[in-house]
Amino acid sequence: MRSFSDSHLHIYKYDYNKTAAFLDEILKNNVKEAAIQSLAAYIGAGVAQNLYALYMKHFYKKIKLYVFGSFQEFAPYAYVPYEKQAEHLLDMGCDGIKMIQMKPDVRKLLGKGICHPDYDKAFSLLEERNTPVLIHSGDPETFWDITKMSEDHIRFGWYYGDGTYLSSEEHYAETFARLDKNPRLNVVLAHFFFLSFKPDEARRVLEKYPNVKFDLTPGWEMYDGFAKDADFWHDFFEENSERIIFGTDDHDRREAYRHKNIHKSVYSILTHEKTDFNISTFENRPAKGLDLSDGALDKICRENFLRFAGENTSEIILDRLLSEAEKMLFEIKDVKEQENSALWIKSIL
Repeated sequence: MRSFSDSHLHIYKYDYNKTAAFLDEILKNNVKEAAIQSLAAYIGAGVAQNLYALYMKHFYKKIKLYVFGSFQEFAPYAYVPYEKQAEHLLDMGCDGIKMIQMKPDVRKLLGKGICHPDYDKAFSLLEERNTPVLIHSGDPETFWDITKMSEDHIRFGWYYGDGTYLSSEEHYAETFARLDKNPRLNVVLAHFFFLSFKPDEARRVLEKYPNVKFDLTPGWEMYDGFAKDADFWHDFFEENSERIIFGTDDHDRREAYRHKNIHKSVYSILTHEKTDFNISTFENRPAKGLDLSDGALDKICRENFLRFAGENTSEIILDRLLSEAEKMLFEIKDVKEQENSALWIKSIL
């Protein structure tokens, strides 16, 4: 049975037992390592996301957990320079940094992209330390065309075609501007950088930026793109097998999908013959396999993550974590939007 590193998970519950039950489920898929991607910078996720992820890493030992911390962008922490936040997160025990700032709804709210000079010192620090960074930039191009969107995606607020958001092309341009500033950055672009329908551009990005990797976290439209030219993508994956990283984007509030086994579905795309089949775990969604070699699968499913993030995780000192939680509780006590964060912090102190 093949072993996996899942490079891209999220946790929301602020409840150890519920998150541990979620991790127990993915453990059944022979996941040996997993990276929790904090969303402290995302709307409504809660400022305690970094602390909660570190808390889970300290206490849950069945899977080796990595934590990719998130810069705080909103009150009461918006004033803290990003380079100071980066140093603090890494000192606290984070193993990398997650950037959700270029998801279109967040980018609109912030009014600046990651190419902004405010981020320069932080990215220079991360580049110098070879810190692993995962960046979500853009979204599927269909999210700019309401006629091609599902009702769920519209309800989530992910329609970007009303003229108040940057275009998809502008998100790419801002990301490239950052990569040009920091060419040695140890970086993964999430969701295959939404390029599965643009094979020539995917090839160009990897050729121009030798430190860039892509992860395979679905959006299932990614696999629709792969199915359009399975022969091309088979060769692309084989040729770039050291630069593609397994991930699922799974999370601890997806109870309704737990039985559908996202790990199995992603893996089936990689291993099935280059013929049509249905992914039964996702409403029999049609797809084509990529029929990858064992050597490519070994790299994509586990080895590449360990090379990207390191085989050893950073140490967490519990007393320091609890001290930081106590400090945060004081700072957010009057911020109504942070009630969930405050309640969780009270529960662990």
